[in-house]
Amino acid sequence: MKALVCEMCGSTDLIKQNGLFVCQSCGIKYSLEEARKMMIEGTVDVSGSVVRVDNSASIDNFFKMAKSAYESSNQKEAESYCNKIIEIEPENYKAWLLKGKAAGWQSTLANLRIEEAVNCFTKAVDNAPEDDVKRIKKEAADEIGRLSTALMKLCCDSFVRYPSDDSANSILQNLKLVQLYTLILFSKCGVKPDGFKENIATMINNAIVTAWQDHVLKDYTEDSHPSKFIWEQFKDRCFACIAIEQAAIDLSEDDDQADIQRYKNMIDITEELVKSKSWTYSEGGYVPEYSLTMEAKNANIDNMMKWHEKIHEIDPNYSVPPRPAAPSTGGCFIATAVYGSYDCPEVWTLRRFRDYSLGKNWYGRLFVEMYYAVSPKLVKHFGHTRMFQLFWRKNLDKLVKKLNRQGISSTPYVDRNW
Repeated sequence: MKALVCEMCGSTDLIKQNGLFVCQSCGIKYSLEEARKMMIEGTVDVSGSVVRVDNSASIDNFFKMAKSAYESSNQKEAESYCNKIIEIEPENYKAWLLKGKAAGWQSTLANLRIEEAVNCFTKAVDNAPEDDVKRIKKEAADEIGRLSTALMKLCCDSFVRYPSDDSANSILQNLKLVQLYTLILFSKCGVKPDGFKENIATMINNAIVTAWQDHVLKDYTEDSHPSKFIWEQFKDRCFACIAIEQAAIDLSEDDDQADIQRYKNMIDITEELVKSKSWTYSEGGYVPEYSLTMEAKNANIDNMMKWHEKIHEIDPNYSVPPRPAAPSTGGCFIATAVYGSYDCPEVWTLRRFRDYSLGKNWYGRLFVEMYYAVSPKLVKHFGHTRMFQLFWRKNLDKLVKKLNRQGISSTPYVDRNW
């Protein structure tokens, strides 16, 4: 439906004067019959001196088509009809409400329209008549809750299928947007979102558990001697799971008992991460290749102990276990603890010395066996102390320099399988 429009200049400013309609822009005059013929839609009200158009019939028709399209899950068409209504009557709260629903349910991970939906719902509330505003507020709040939950499920389903940094970041980024815009609308509508945050936190946790069992652990099994690529993928996936599990914990303060299991999940994941490593084939057998540095292992163990303490805060009966020692990659325990990595120039030198000097005779091999029997315990009990670090760093630096002068290289090295 459309208002009376001047055919000469396109102006809608026509005023009735002496039985004729006169365009106030170009001055052309129209008879009553001509004015009626010019109307494509609507009914002309010629009473008084100003032309008015009754568009109610077209608005009702557009709204019926919009509602029918929405109920048929054709949200794009429903939004289009709502836009037609709003063009004619910008204060139509029913059109704003339906447009918000239609726009929101067209959201994808690549095109999130939750902000647009909230803006539409806000206009619906602002324009609703006093006797209907309570119902509109509740309907808008309920709908944004459903939209937000559906969006987070979309993100979580993507993580379950493809657990990665990208899919984890999608959860974290969209979670921030969901919290921002839904809380804005909840506040405007005076609605307390009971269980909203807790439900999303549960959804995220379930996605982590499923992805961990179905993909992360299955794709990395130490019995199959995972390559460097597989190990690095496993490491990244572990960090991704931990990041979004922490987000689930931070989401709500009203689900402490559920948080206990989430902390335990992070502890289990971190335990696997700390002991993980890649393997390479060398001289007839598989040997360890890469793992976290000793510094990184201890940092992750620090996190584990922090999470144990969090569980104890929630449940005082929970017994915090003693701090575990950071596992060595497979040798040079003291040197790895001192230098912070199994793969660094100093440790490469010492590993060559172990394999090609000490390993050549029986007493050298006996020394290595005794070293492996004693050094893990020394590192476990004293490796974190300053005295241990200073004593061994000074003596190992001297030994490494001596070995380098004797021609033992400090270049990257793969252990000999002897």
